[in-house]
Amino acid sequence: MGHIRPHGFRHEFATAVLNASGGNLLFARDAGGWASTAVVDEIYAHVDIHDPAFETALMKVWGQR
Repeated sequence: MGHIRPHGFRHEFATAVLNASGGNLLFARDAGGWASTAVVDEIYAHVDIHDPAFETALMKVWGQR
């Protein structure tokens, strides 16, 4: 399965809240404790975590590739 990184749970949580709320940034902001909806929108709302390009970029940031 690969390495499990704790921060990945934050991304999964944000995605789950956004999906469950129909993309409501206010719900996601409040549920995740973010300071603003802009943070949720910029970081979590537009990312397809199943996109291979996203996985590659994430691994690069984490120093895995």
